[in-house]
Amino acid sequence: MRSLLTVILAVSAGASGVWLGAQQPQQPQVTFRLEADYIEVDAVVTDAQGNVVRNLQREDFEVLEDKRPQTIDVFSFVDIPLERDDRPLYRPTAVEPDVVTNERELEGRIYVLLLDSNHVPAANSYLVKKAARLFIDRYLGANDLASVVHAQTGSVDDNQEFTSSKPALRVAVEKFVGEKVRSKALNVYDAFVTGAGRGFDPSAVTDPTTLERAAKADATIDAIMRVSRYMAGIRGRRKAVVLFSEGLDFNLDDTVGPRSSTGLANPFGDNSVREALHAAAIRDHMQAMYEVATRANVAIYSIDPRGLASDTDALLQTTGLPPGLEGFVPLMTSGVRDELRRELGTLRTFSEVTGGVAHVGTNDFDAGFRRIVLDNSAYYVLGYRPAELKHDGKFHDITVRVKRPGVQVRARRGYYAVKDTKPNPVPPADPTVELLNSPMPLGGLGLRLTTSTMKGTASNVRVHVTVEVAGRDVALDPKNDSIANSVKLSYVALDLSGKIRASGLKTMDVSINPETRQTIADRGLRLVMEIELPPGRYQLRVAGHEALGGRTGSVFRDLDVADFTKSPLVMSHLALTSASAGRTPTGYDAPSLKDLLPGPPTASREFVREDTLAILAEIYDNEAARLHTVDLSATVRTDDGTQVFVAREERSSRDLGSERGGYTYVVRIPLRDLAPGRYVLTMEARSRLGGDPATREIQFVVK
Repeated sequence: MRSLLTVILAVSAGASGVWLGAQQPQQPQVTFRLEADYIEVDAVVTDAQGNVVRNLQREDFEVLEDKRPQTIDVFSFVDIPLERDDRPLYRPTAVEPDVVTNERELEGRIYVLLLDSNHVPAANSYLVKKAARLFIDRYLGANDLASVVHAQTGSVDDNQEFTSSKPALRVAVEKFVGEKVRSKALNVYDAFVTGAGRGFDPSAVTDPTTLERAAKADATIDAIMRVSRYMAGIRGRRKAVVLFSEGLDFNLDDTVGPRSSTGLANPFGDNSVREALHAAAIRDHMQAMYEVATRANVAIYSIDPRGLASDTDALLQTTGLPPGLEGFVPLMTSGVRDELRRELGTLRTFSEVTGGVAHVGTNDFDAGFRRIVLDNSAYYVLGYRPAELKHDGKFHDITVRVKRPGVQVRARRGYYAVKDTKPNPVPPADPTVELLNSPMPLGGLGLRLTTSTMKGTASNVRVHVTVEVAGRDVALDPKNDSIANSVKLSYVALDLSGKIRASGLKTMDVSINPETRQTIADRGLRLVMEIELPPGRYQLRVAGHEALGGRTGSVFRDLDVADFTKSPLVMSHLALTSASAGRTPTGYDAPSLKDLLPGPPTASREFVREDTLAILAEIYDNEAARLHTVDLSATVRTDDGTQVFVAREERSSRDLGSERGGYTYVVRIPLRDLAPGRYVLTMEARSRLGGDPATREIQFVVK
């Protein structure tokens, strides 16, 4: 699906404009690279009062591996503020942005919320959702990136890729359902009760869920390993996995359970030979996971959603024992208590080995979440290459020291060397390929992206994609007034299983001369294209490479492609242009959209008062069989909710075309009467037959 798009810049010398994107982030850029011999460690340095020390230099640090000094060849200080959602005063929540950029989203923390359905019973699912929502709503900054991963062996459709959208993260969390198997001790208790009248023999008891319990332990360990591998290539940032789990419920302590004085095994807490074999395999798997996680510099923060857990919770699931078997109660109670101890122990070990913190045995989730944010907000990144990197699977100590007196250093204790290393992959000839495979968007070449939707062919939906390239990142040779440059944009649309559903390549060939060089520098470049996708959820990834300067960058956007035939009244996503948008050099490859708007769609959401906006919506009416009227409106409100613009129209179902079955609605909004500030535009369609209205919103700023 390769295509070539040539952009001829016939821009008059008098054209002017201002690039309205966000400023370059002050934090160190996230880098993406896979290096087998590179070790990265994060260090939090505090003074005697617990305040972060922010003015240290490379020469102030000393790093030792296995007591041998190392040369620090990568050094940076990351200091990330916690930005709160900037919502309009009249709304309880922020307006979901319809534009994404690879500049803003590189300034924050990086989290993976790993929801362990394998080790949370169905009855406790609401506790996981409650705790995860608390973290998202209160402790996830507007500048952070987070992903939701369900640790289960089934469908991956419930996962959410990295995003800054809190609604998208909440949707993924709400799909959580716990699938933990019943306690082994309670299963043995059931056997006691069932066999009490037939001469019960404890040594004959086996846990019927052993295979399933072992499979779930392996599935959770494998999920942590896969997440760690996925994040391994992200350098220059601390990577936190927030694990919501009650802990592994498989007995990993003993090889084979000890015998009692009667020669019978303790079936409540000890392993049978079969269970011991599974335990050994799980321990090996866990060791491999530690190797991957510590090598990737991924810190696990374990969260027990039960809070202050007690063995009483499990004992409440039992009923009284038949007469004569009361002596088994202490043994059963001890078994349940040992299970809880082992579960919490695995959570603590996950965190201790990887440099995170386990938040268990307390109901104060806020304290745990504050610690996670603090650990991931202000720290030093130190990178080095060991002189002798051994792939022996053994633990290698890391010691970080600061030469300044009176400070404390907190850093991970070391890493497990991965046993089975593979040679570094050969870098692809196309630099955008690596960017598209990255787990998160990357900066360098500034990009902004917005999308809109319309009915397509057959059951597909046309997705119009507008990409804007920051003019400051398009190289201009100061010694040559007339030069040629090109910007290559590659894209893929991935469904939730990771399958590519659309892909392509667009190349913008740019002729730069004295008349156009300032326009390009001020306003950048724009590409408008369209792709077709069936209804569903996707992630659109766009990567760019600017040839002359060699800059690269990528931007990701979550797409919720609606089925325009399902509801009585459905509105497309909005497309917006302005009178000044035509001044930006634009490559237009979206024929279905070009004649509907008076100018090219723009990803800018900041405008001057001399400008005029034009907003396009298509409303699809699926009740044409009944004659009726649809009321359309466009309303602009200030930050405090004051209505400053309104436009209304009526449409009759008689006007519906047979091909598209909808109404095209374009509204023009002059900005000259609007004071500088933030505004919210709401487009609404309401059928007089009743039912919920169809609405879309866009937030914009007048300067």
